[in-house]
Amino acid sequence: MADQPGAAAGAVIADRYRLEMEVASGPQGVLWRASDLLAGEAPVALRQLGPGFDQAGARAGWSRLQALLHPQVPRFGETIQRDGQLWLVREWQDGRTYQELLEARRGRQLVFGPGEVLLLLRQLLPVLAVLHGQEICHGDLTPANLLRRDRDGLPVLLDIGWTGPGQAAAGATPGYAPPEQVAGAPLLPWMDLHGLGVVALVLLSGEDPAALLDPVSLAWRWPDGLSLDPPFRAALERLISADPTARFASTPQALVAFQALPMPESTGPVARADRTLMLVPPAAVSPGLAGIDAADPAPAEQAAASTTNSAAAPLTAAPVPAAAAPAPEPRVVERRPPPPPMPPLSRQQQKEEAVEGRLWPVVVALVVSAVVGITAGWWLLGRGDAPANRPAEQPRELTASLPPGEVDQRQQLLNRLRALQINRSWFLRLVDANLLAQFPERGGRLPNDSIEDAPLRKVWNALAEEWLARVEQLPPPLRRRLGSFSTADWEARQRQLAAQGVSSPVLRQLISGNAQALLPGRAGADIPAEPFRQLWYAAGEQTLETLQIEPIQATAGEVKALSASLGAGGARLFPIRLPAGYRLVLGVNGSPLMQMSVYNAAGSLLEPKGPLRVVTLPPVPGTEVQLLVTNDGVAPAMITLSLRADAPPPEPPQPPPTDPGDTTAPPPAEPVTPPAIPTQPPVAPSAPTTPPPVTPDTPASP
Repeated sequence: MADQPGAAAGAVIADRYRLEMEVASGPQGVLWRASDLLAGEAPVALRQLGPGFDQAGARAGWSRLQALLHPQVPRFGETIQRDGQLWLVREWQDGRTYQELLEARRGRQLVFGPGEVLLLLRQLLPVLAVLHGQEICHGDLTPANLLRRDRDGLPVLLDIGWTGPGQAAAGATPGYAPPEQVAGAPLLPWMDLHGLGVVALVLLSGEDPAALLDPVSLAWRWPDGLSLDPPFRAALERLISADPTARFASTPQALVAFQALPMPESTGPVARADRTLMLVPPAAVSPGLAGIDAADPAPAEQAAASTTNSAAAPLTAAPVPAAAAPAPEPRVVERRPPPPPMPPLSRQQQKEEAVEGRLWPVVVALVVSAVVGITAGWWLLGRGDAPANRPAEQPRELTASLPPGEVDQRQQLLNRLRALQINRSWFLRLVDANLLAQFPERGGRLPNDSIEDAPLRKVWNALAEEWLARVEQLPPPLRRRLGSFSTADWEARQRQLAAQGVSSPVLRQLISGNAQALLPGRAGADIPAEPFRQLWYAAGEQTLETLQIEPIQATAGEVKALSASLGAGGARLFPIRLPAGYRLVLGVNGSPLMQMSVYNAAGSLLEPKGPLRVVTLPPVPGTEVQLLVTNDGVAPAMITLSLRADAPPPEPPQPPPTDPGDTTAPPPAEPVTPPAIPTQPPVAPSAPTTPPPVTPDTPASP
């Protein structure tokens, strides 16, 4: 495919995109990294489809993807037809695919931990729910098509298929796609869930699907040594089940199931389960060490076993009968000769050791007191400045200290908050409010440090990671202001914008679109309650930084035209002043990824949000109309605007009002006799006269 015309590195496509390097080649064409020469050489991704592809179908499917807007999906740009090649433009994402991450960890004998995979599923299922809600299926979910974005660590879906609903998808990766999809069945949402389940299994085990799938029965074999909590394993088995009755009925149902699972203590990588296989025969044990080994296992082996199983072991495990206990896994243990005998100690050394023996208990007591004090202070100081409208909660009793792993995880969270300059008190209230909203049956009672609330603390930690990933998207100046935004400041900002012709409903509608990335799942333009309101205010400030306001005065009967530039992801508002009682004829032209909506002076919607078009508005109350244009593309673009104010048509004359009490009938109107038309005898048509022939010798008579 790379030898097609215009497919060499350095070529410029459509006088705008310069090809930099070929990234990948597959069933969906050749993927190029390019630079946008009209946008400061910003990186973009171009997919090249040659004449052998269904270019008409790809163009139709691409138009459906252009309307897909989600922060974890690259934005889709224009389509370009050149020299028999179809070029599809989309936003470039910096990061590493999960296939690259998996290969790097395999070299270090590491795989993705259960907590890491569960967090990944919780972050991807909402994106798939949005896709499936718009009748779009990915069609090829693999680790190579999932990207961990560098700037925020969120997973991003790549190479979304443009196959229409109910059509068979082409180019599905064997092993990840179910057999029905490989056989050419129409693409359905459950096939994406199946691919997501296989991705989770591959990341957990470090094995390819071919090593996990039985070639005869096509049944999945659970990897040896992979230990998961039973609810987590049952949910994964439902994703990859061949029985339609055992699968999840929909993507939202799967999301609810995985959100209800307790989050493991660790959300990082773990060692591969097969790393302790016997590679060499065990060394012979000398008779002098046989009794010691039989009575007590080697401390090094105990430490290794504890480290291996700490991430996957449940909090409370039932005792296993002796008859059902599996045989111990063979391990390679290095045997060392016993150390030589130590020389006898002098009297002075014996005195020093005695003193040290009396000091050690004191040192240990001081260390334990410091750990308990830090833990107690973290809980009390972090919650001590709660606002008055915070839900009531019972006082926390520190009946037991937190596990060391959980203390480390909380300390890492505090360190990240400090490094990102995020208000710690506000952030803790944010996670608390989210947790209480998910568990209303607790009546506002937050989890304490007891063993009974350990599952809830895991959920709290997972929510903290998710919210921190969203807050990290904000620029540093806005992150520092979280927790200090006030209603008075926002009202002052609204009054300032109202003086420029921006009504409050239009402003809220504009901000609500950008607030979806920080507050997913919210619908409507209403401002949420605290502490979520702080994120809404931050989204508002970020939106207003790119908002451009340009008032226009429309003149009666005069056509006014202008051009304007709109940045990528930006918005432009045109308050248009009209003569009282006049109609407005408005035409907007620009990129297909731009959308427009029209409001009156009070903020009521006159024209819904949709593609750029020509509209004719009837006379509206007041003398102002507000045109809002947004650019959802990956690069700046120009818009052209033309408008004309027309006077309303004259009203038809109304008959004079009559008195209801007057019973006299008006006099009958005299009949009007049409004027007589004199009749004349018909005139016979005259015979046509033939002009004399015109010859070169005889001049034509005039």
